[in-house]
Amino acid sequence: MLARAGHTEACCDLAQLAGLYPAAVLCEIMKDDGSMARLPDLLEFSKHHGLKIASIADLIRHRSQNESLIKRITERTVQTRFGPFQLVAYLEKLTGETQLALVRGEISPDKETLVRVHAPLSVLDLLETGPGTHSWPVDDALERIAAEGRGVMVLLNCAESAAQLIERVASPERPDAPARMDFLTYGIGAQILRDLKVGKMRLMASPRKMPSMAGWELEVTGYVEKAARTRD
Repeated sequence: MLARAGHTEACCDLAQLAGLYPAAVLCEIMKDDGSMARLPDLLEFSKHHGLKIASIADLIRHRSQNESLIKRITERTVQTRFGPFQLVAYLEKLTGETQLALVRGEISPDKETLVRVHAPLSVLDLLETGPGTHSWPVDDALERIAAEGRGVMVLLNCAESAAQLIERVASPERPDAPARMDFLTYGIGAQILRDLKVGKMRLMASPRKMPSMAGWELEVTGYVEKAARTRD
């Protein structure tokens, strides 16, 4: 659940939290008319049959309060062309990969923070400033955060293989490709943001359907889009 917020993962987590083997049967409850029961229907169903009910957000909140899949390793101030940023390095416990975050200003959960989650990160993203495979190039995102005075840029999946780099060099622009949402990275990114004291966040990205952030006590207050973009 801390890596991917899905119903399948929730089932296995519940079994494991109960001290059992992490396996479960997942099923949907149907209403009398054959349609799938939604939360209001499930609340009535649980009340009628004396069953306990919990949401995925509840499970994520419980686990995030008691464990973490990331570890803050080190940090220091770095000078960029847009001024100083605090560079924070994290170790992802599941894979051993390193994730990075750049922070400007004082971050507080109750203040809206400008946030950019950039994934995957390629070395070419640090060289190219024109349109590419991300709607917000690294330079543009850092410039916007610097102008705002407070914000966070998270750089995920920093380990780029030789094959991935060659593919990026051969096909630097794919404007017609649909935006890909890697739900496996949401949990890691969310934990990094919470460790940095982010609460309310305005995302530098195109609006999209996302898993609930409530379990990590994160709230998306809006989106900041660039006028000319390819894909996020």
